[in-house]
Amino acid sequence: MSAIELLKQQHREVDGLFQRIKSSTGDERISLLGQVAEALTIHAALEEQYFYPFAREQGVDGLVDESFQDHAEVKQLLSEILQVKQTDPRLDGLCLRLERMVTEHVGQEESALMPKVEAAAGAEELVSLRDDMLQAIDNWRNKELLRLAEHQESPPPAV
Repeated sequence: MSAIELLKQQHREVDGLFQRIKSSTGDERISLLGQVAEALTIHAALEEQYFYPFAREQGVDGLVDESFQDHAEVKQLLSEILQVKQTDPRLDGLCLRLERMVTEHVGQEESALMPKVEAAAGAEELVSLRDDMLQAIDNWRNKELLRLAEHQESPPPAV
């Protein structure tokens, strides 16, 4: 699996979460929105810190600039969604807008940016980039686990 295949796999996972949100309500819906937020945050960080710089090295600058702008807009909307109460009547519309923005962004990446990067880069480079990206995911998750562990109270000593 190459870095591009990894990113496409993440695209499919987020799309699946959006499909599940459509048929969910209440706490399940909020949980799924949290999963979307986490998946998009990790995905955006991978693209911004690894894939887009790599794409620039391959001479694909203009499309990268557009993708950074898309990410800024998605992050803004995601932040707004996460601040809305689940009973807010705007929530459905905001979720639909987020799904459309992400779907459009994914379409542009998969039809324009990724093919150009794939054509310019060697297969070994894309596998190496994937390895770096997977390591980054592990590092981020480990840091998050450590952060959570630091904030948990220790049980009282046994008497």
